[in-house]
Amino acid sequence: MSCGRPYSSHPYRSSGALTASSSCRYRLATGTRAVLRSQPDQGVTMRRFVTICMLLIAACFIPVAASAQGSIAGVVTDTSGAVLPGVTVEAASPALIEKVRSAVTDGTGQYQIVNLPPGSYTVTFMLAGFNTLKREGIEVTGNFTATVNGNLPVGALEETLTVTGEAPTVDVQNTSRQRIVDRDIIENIPAGRNIWALGALNPGITTNVPQDVGGAVINATTGMSSHGGRSNDGWTSMDGITMNAMASTGFTTRLIYSMASVQEVTLDYSANTADVPTGGVRINIVPREGGNAFNGTMFGSIATHGMQANNLTDDLRGQGLRTPDAVRKLWDLNPGFGGPIRPNKVWFYVSALYSGSQLDVADMFFNKNANNPDAWAFDPDLNRPAFKDTHYYGGDARLTWQVNQRNKIGILAADQAGCTCVGVVSATVAPEADIRERYPIQRRQVLDWTSPLTSRLLLEAGVANHFGRSIRLRALDSSPAMITVNEQSSGLRSRGADNFRDGPNHAIHLRFGASYITGAHAYKAGITHSNGFEGRVTNDGDQPLTYRFNNGIPNLITERALPLTGQVNVDHNLSIYGQDKWTVRHLTASYGLRYDYFASSFPEQHAGPAVLAPARDITFPAQSNTAWHDLSPRLGLSIDPTGKGKMALKVSLNRYLQNEAAGSPLAAEPSPLNTLVTSTTRSWSDANRNFIPDCNLISALANGECGAMANPAFGSARPGAIYDPDLLRGWDKRLSNWEFSAGVQRELFARTSLDAAYFRRTYQNFSVTDNRAVSASDFDQFSITVPVDPRLPGGGGYTVSGLYDLKPSSFGRPADNLVTRSRNYGKQVERWQGVDVNLNMRPRAGMMLQGGLSTGSTLIDLCEVAAKVPEMLLGVVTAASNATTPQVLAVSTNNAAAIQNQWTPAQYCRQHSPFLTNVKFAGSYTIPRADVLVSGTFRSVPGPEIYANYTATNAVIQPALGRVLSGGVANLPVTIVEPGTVYGERLNQVDMRFGKILHLGRTKTVVNLDVYNLFNANTVLTVNYAYATWQRPTSILLARFAKIGVQFDF
Repeated sequence: MSCGRPYSSHPYRSSGALTASSSCRYRLATGTRAVLRSQPDQGVTMRRFVTICMLLIAACFIPVAASAQGSIAGVVTDTSGAVLPGVTVEAASPALIEKVRSAVTDGTGQYQIVNLPPGSYTVTFMLAGFNTLKREGIEVTGNFTATVNGNLPVGALEETLTVTGEAPTVDVQNTSRQRIVDRDIIENIPAGRNIWALGALNPGITTNVPQDVGGAVINATTGMSSHGGRSNDGWTSMDGITMNAMASTGFTTRLIYSMASVQEVTLDYSANTADVPTGGVRINIVPREGGNAFNGTMFGSIATHGMQANNLTDDLRGQGLRTPDAVRKLWDLNPGFGGPIRPNKVWFYVSALYSGSQLDVADMFFNKNANNPDAWAFDPDLNRPAFKDTHYYGGDARLTWQVNQRNKIGILAADQAGCTCVGVVSATVAPEADIRERYPIQRRQVLDWTSPLTSRLLLEAGVANHFGRSIRLRALDSSPAMITVNEQSSGLRSRGADNFRDGPNHAIHLRFGASYITGAHAYKAGITHSNGFEGRVTNDGDQPLTYRFNNGIPNLITERALPLTGQVNVDHNLSIYGQDKWTVRHLTASYGLRYDYFASSFPEQHAGPAVLAPARDITFPAQSNTAWHDLSPRLGLSIDPTGKGKMALKVSLNRYLQNEAAGSPLAAEPSPLNTLVTSTTRSWSDANRNFIPDCNLISALANGECGAMANPAFGSARPGAIYDPDLLRGWDKRLSNWEFSAGVQRELFARTSLDAAYFRRTYQNFSVTDNRAVSASDFDQFSITVPVDPRLPGGGGYTVSGLYDLKPSSFGRPADNLVTRSRNYGKQVERWQGVDVNLNMRPRAGMMLQGGLSTGSTLIDLCEVAAKVPEMLLGVVTAASNATTPQVLAVSTNNAAAIQNQWTPAQYCRQHSPFLTNVKFAGSYTIPRADVLVSGTFRSVPGPEIYANYTATNAVIQPALGRVLSGGVANLPVTIVEPGTVYGERLNQVDMRFGKILHLGRTKTVVNLDVYNLFNANTVLTVNYAYATWQRPTSILLARFAKIGVQFDF
């Protein structure tokens, strides 16, 4: 379904604004049409190429993905130390439906058994003329390679020596860094019951959502990042096959995974192997399969407002915070059940999920003037605090079938729906301006096949089908007649929302891989392919305008030409990769190469008339878009200097690509539909204060009380941006990064290890938008003096230089925007470097402690590019086609909203943050005999980065510029604090769990009392950036609250 099969014709569609037609089209309910016919089959050549490559891999390599599961490897010798070839090595575990996996040592005495699911294993060594040796209690987790060596004495084969030893804690073969989230952590640690909340407990991992307390933040689009990476570089897989959706930038699955059906989660956060394209946090989920005995679990938890303390102090009130963030209700219900349909042959596991969160929002209230078309001021009703409301529900089922000793098939089906019914309301977004985001369907089916054809050859294949839909609607009680108002002085958005959409997406993921294991060598090769589409209906309801006020006085209008209905197709997201892991004595070298090909296209599309563009009637033919080719090496070296498996020195160098999907910027924005200028601004004086623009808004010229359109191409057929073919096609054009790491892992004592490493990540292949209608000489450069203010660095009063305004003679020229490679204008740098130190302790059953620290600094330098393209210093979060002057957000990749529509002075074009340190620990202890569980987490993370967005009026600017701003613009928003220099208070959070374990027959019940934010900290999480209300707290850490939970296992 690569093309162009639109959402309306998809078998999973649900009713909505889209209806099907017989020619593979869908229509907007308002009558505006967008034709989305299937494209001509221009991918025949590519499909033949894919087929040939698959045959070559099967025939030549005779074998990768090994499902990102664990391995057992080692060397077998006799008592004299001579290596023994031909030894049969078996790994047995209840986790294996086939019971046993085997291998044979090679000429160097080495063996490897790969693709092992998590569990406890018994390893048996057998060779005629020698005693049989058994090693028990070998724990396999994640993609950890457990080193298990055998030393066989001469004797009868039927004589068995059984050794119970400590499981290894140091992986002396793999260079990747990972954190394992197993059942003990899922069930025992006080945290949100989802992958992201548990993953965020790792010191080197951060998320793109606010600080979570006790599962209060539930978000299916959460992304994780590490070591200067980006959240959209994340990768999610289940048993090795990707689960990423085709929507947005592709880093998320838009599913809240049922933790009842999860056996283990592996989080790889450095040195990812060749089977994934990106270098972000790789999440691999190992599902529960059932087993030979029926088993089940039922988990439930709840917290209410009456179970929460208060952490609002007089000091916070003095800073302007009237009410804190607070819990209304949190709940989680998560049952699971599985077992044998036929023992040792067919297993099943099913689970369900219903989770929700309702939270009061700090310092925001319902508006007494909501839905009153004659009222323009926000009047808070202090008796009605605003709140957020999120919930998800769904279920999944998995069937595992051991067809015979050499073939296993797995089938998974999952269906889920969710709603962020009140989602973006905050201290600066009024309830009537909120956007409801619904996920009416997220459906996934997965089929996988595993075949250990011999003790050396493993084949794998899989297919995943995903269909989803996201809908953004206005707030439930908001009138469509209301015009959105953005107030500059406070940063408040009120009266209504202005950004709605309906976005179906579909993806099919395929993979084939093989591994050939000789003992000393572990060859891997494979191929993956994804294709699909994302459709999008974008509209602004009944109001094509947004007003901007400053202290209640109108000064700017934003006009929009919507609705539009479009689609982006990903025709090929292909990868072919191969790698080898070669062990020679105490040294293991990993080397691989990955080829990626990403191609996208657009079907035929149509843009019809809009209220402010009544003459628009344009049809765009189908066309191809990106065609990127990349080669990415993956190199690693691990040395065991002692030869005892207790220590490893590791170094790696890897090239990674940015994640791409149908919603990624360069996959979607070059669409001819998206290059239309559908948004522009114009100044507005509103002299009579009737709050109605007394002018002809369709005319691009200044008239009445409105200035000229900033972009006169608005509503016309003229594209707002042109994309350089050199950016969209060819080799090494995709945004990428190189990651280097070097470190040491050491076993301190039994079942306890310490890992310390240095990391460095450098990005390359940036893009920039250049308005060729103007050059740097068309701008007047000036400086301003910031106010004297003790809150500002040095007390304020300093000069901010490098601000730009178009000369009056250049203002209003139709933009000629070229999106191209930034290297055409100079050097651009983005680099992170830092250090991690991690401790992992499991000294005995029932006791666990893991955690450490991660510290790093980011350097961003775009001075050379900004000198030639000064408009890039205006932080605009929008498509290049809709920018008045075509800016891209390059100054801050992690705080886009903070500097949206703010000029960053050229003197801040080079930013070097201090070293920011995260300290995180999680531990648990079950008191023997008393059967009492005590567990907790500790997090100490940097405070929020603080910006100061100053509204510089003409009275401030004119003395330096020598004139007022061009186009009748009333003011210029300016960032007056250097980014990366001012941070808020550090956050320290402690969470605890106390549980009583009850055994009755074959059942186990755990009753938990969780206490989150134990010391009732009230750390400020976010502040207002608008200078008039600068640093006023807009959210704080949730006050201490209790949550009651029960888990019943049988």
